Amino acid sequence: MRREFTRAQKVAMIKRAMDGAGRILCEGCSLNITGKAIEFDHIIPEALVIDKSVGLEISDGRVLGRDCCHRRPGGKTTTDLADIAEAKRREAKHFGIRAGQRLRGPGFSPSQPQRSASRPLSKPAAWRRDED
Repeated sequence: MRREFTRAQKVAMIKRAMDGAGRILCEGCSLNITGKAIEFDHIIPEALVIDKSVGLEISDGRVLGRDCCHRRPGGKTTTDLADIAEAKRREAKHFGIRAGQRLRGPGFSPSQPQRSASRPLSKPAAWRRDED
């Protein structure tokens, strides 16, 4: 179950990201993102959190610009996906799960050779006969 920030928490994070002039700044790169697409990022990715019964705090998230820090190539989401994949590989190794294990069994018996789709005609069709 994915935990999401409440509306009040999002408002508090936006207030935290504002500067003295009232502009919203990206908490990743300090770029002015007022009026642009913003996203509320979990500092620790949700897939890596073990105890999801604990509620989210304002300090667990930050305001990031979608295009400047969060979803751009090499951004926060890209690095999070790599970390999550590494954690899943380590977990699988810990539990003894090996990737690409083949099933051991007798398998299927070899199939019969395929016959031709039609048998040869014993006499030519009437419309193929040459007229003498």
